[in-house]
Amino acid sequence: MKHEFVIQANNRRLLIIFAGWGMDANPFRHVSRPGYDTLVLWDYRDLSMDWSVASAYDEIALIAWSMGVYAASMSIHAIDHLITAKIAVNGTMSPVNNLLGIPEAIFEGTASTLNSRNLAKFFRRMCGDRPTTELFMQTAPQRTDIDELIDELRAIHPEPWFANPKVTRWDRAVIGRQDAIFPACNQQRAWSSVPTTVIDRPHYIDLQEIADAYIIDKQQAAERFDAGRSSYDDNAPVQKAIVDALIDDIKRLKADIDISAPGNVALEIGCGTGSLTRRLAPMMRNGFLHLWDTNSVPPEGFDDACFSSCDAELQICRTQARRFDIIATASTVQWFNSPARFIEECLRVLRPGGLLLMTAFLRGNMHELTAASGVTLAVPDLRQWTAMIPDGFETLSIETADYDMAFNNPVDVLRHLRLTGVNGLRRPGNNVSGPSFVKRYPRMLDGQCHLTYRTIRMILKKHDNG
Repeated sequence: MKHEFVIQANNRRLLIIFAGWGMDANPFRHVSRPGYDTLVLWDYRDLSMDWSVASAYDEIALIAWSMGVYAASMSIHAIDHLITAKIAVNGTMSPVNNLLGIPEAIFEGTASTLNSRNLAKFFRRMCGDRPTTELFMQTAPQRTDIDELIDELRAIHPEPWFANPKVTRWDRAVIGRQDAIFPACNQQRAWSSVPTTVIDRPHYIDLQEIADAYIIDKQQAAERFDAGRSSYDDNAPVQKAIVDALIDDIKRLKADIDISAPGNVALEIGCGTGSLTRRLAPMMRNGFLHLWDTNSVPPEGFDDACFSSCDAELQICRTQARRFDIIATASTVQWFNSPARFIEECLRVLRPGGLLLMTAFLRGNMHELTAASGVTLAVPDLRQWTAMIPDGFETLSIETADYDMAFNNPVDVLRHLRLTGVNGLRRPGNNVSGPSFVKRYPRMLDGQCHLTYRTIRMILKKHDNG
């Protein structure tokens, strides 16, 4: 493979883009996320790669497009432990397959008749319409050797040149409904066990749109929660209600779980101002409490706890196995790049019989805000959350609940978001506070503006023989 850093600013996080067939770095030079360097890979005639260029980063997020999905799955083994989010875009791990990828006849037709004229036709099919094609051609790849492009296709089919096993864990697949290369129905079959998003796009999708939607701006989220720290407790009744409901679940399950066992070692992730900590700590007896949060200041009143300011999604991957008896987290995990990997890591670091107590948000959370701004946080639905639970966990409880808040006007909604710090939804190019937002915000017949929190609570127990 060939590679190029299109952004290299000594960031601690890295965004890797696996481009499609026939590409180079040119179409992707603009793709960025705050706090990330950007590395583009292409040319899949040879999948060998010196991953030392990426091994020093704290975290890697990966977006693979088209044939890059297959290339990534065959080549990222050496850095997979550093990767949180893996996003597949208009591609599958079975790139030439009548049911799961590009139909064989179409693939063979492209490979056997490829010339400069047909390559231009391919780009037009890939882009779907004339305006998209014209935009793409402004930064088109500069690979003009047709024999080289044919060799890249033949490396994949009919007999793949690559023998590595596939890396099969992906966090999300984005499918273009109008894809004329990888049929959308084939992609849906290929990703039946992975959270998918279907959008009205052709095969070519601006990957900046994907990065904005699915790679969390952790720095922005941390800054906004930190800014809302002093006003959070007085303005977050829903978050308090969620914690109360989780505590009620624990009490209801007292015959199956005992968080008060002497000597329990508990970890709370995203402790914030301590709303969950204050409820859990009295329930523990002679236990030891660890607190992790992006804030640099621990919650007040827990001097005996061990506090760490960290990115918990990364920190848990560095934690020794079987370290904790209890892991608790409330309204935090949806801010991670890969909640699925986080839950897997929780299973690893829990002792046999250990508990994961978790609340998060469901798809459709704050749907009123999405309707007014076009901006949303890509959170899973109920089926997708439950599909993330590894076999090593016993599910003791899964509950969902909606919480409705009423405001006099959209400005009050925005004030609530600012005072609680949960307004990390802004993305470049979106106006979530201007006149158009106020005009579009849904109103009830009485003129009030509502904000709906859609939540999930899970209590999982690691098998005793785990």
